[in-house]
Formats: sequence, C-alpha cells, structure tokens
Amino acid sequence: MIPQRSRVKINTPIFEVQSPTDIRRLLVLLTLGVLVAGCEPQDVRPGLWLGGENVSSPVEDWRFTDQIEEVFIETRPWYGIPHSTTIWCVQVGNELFIGSYGEKKKFWEINILRDYRAKIGIMGKIYDVAVTRLDDAAVHRSVTMAYQRKYDMAEVFGKKIPAWSFYRVEQEGNEKPST
Repeated sequence: MIPQRSRVKINTPIFEVQSPTDIRRLLVLLTLGVLVAGCEPQDVRPGLWLGGENVSSPVEDWRFTDQIEEVFIETRPWYGIPHSTTIWCVQVGNELFIGSYGEKKKFWEINILRDYRAKIGIMGKIYDVAVTRLDDAAVHRSVTMAYQRKYDMAEVFGKKIPAWSFYRVEQEGNEKPST
C-alpha cells in the first residue's frame, strides 16, 4: 500500500493554502515580491539591483553631483546577488569620490576590496565604475575638506566626527584603476 500525502490546510485572512503546490506558489510569489520591493536601497535599507538608464559615455565633469546628497552604489558580493546601498559623494578636480566612516568596514567596502567593479546610480542613470581605496594623503585631505563643505558633519555626528575612508570612482569597469 502506497502512503498518501496528507493535505495541509492553512487558513489566513487573505487566502487558503491546501497543498504543497499552493505552498510553492506562495513562496515564489513572496520571493518575487521581496525582490521587486527590495531592489533599490532607500535611506539606510540596502537593496539589490539598481534600475535606470545605463550610461556608457565618459563623464568629463562630476560637478553635477554637488547638488546631490546621496547616490546609490551596487557592489558584487561573493554569493553573486548584487548588494546596493545609499552613499555620500563629492567631486574634487573632476573626479568622483565616495566615503565611509568608522573603524568597522561597511558591507559595500568589503565587497569593493574583493572586487573593485561596481555600479553607481545617480538621478536614474547607472554608471559602470571601478572603485578603489584612496591612499594618497594629499588627495585624502582635499576630499575630506570637500566632504566637510558639502555635508554638515557637526550636525550629523556632533562634536566627535569619525575618521573617514575614501574611495576613487572611475569609469573603467574592466581594467584595474589607479589608486
């Protein structure tokens, strides 16, 4: 005698689940809903893939970012599903820089240290970029000053402004960029 599967009946206020097939459908719908709702980051909530118009032409002047408080960065974690978050940026000498504060590395930074290729989302446009840690002390000072001019650090952090790490953003996604 072949054992029969027992029917599971789950009543919820919205729908009724009666079989394993219904459960699989429900899981697929929930997964799709999470992916659609959670694609782009918002404030401190991270996201997945960035959406927008891909820009392949080089940006000669990043000054347009002076009026933009936050941009998106999409990085490539080891497990293959993109991770995106909001981030501050400044331009100095027609170059774009992003930053991170504190001693503990953010998830996007860990991803960048492993794979420098990323995407930057600015006003609905997506730029394929290479992101590298800024090691030049003179440029670091210039970027620090630009951050202090653009963002009111005392208002955000109070009297104890944390140390910052900065990263250069270049539109060279296929080659290892300069540092």
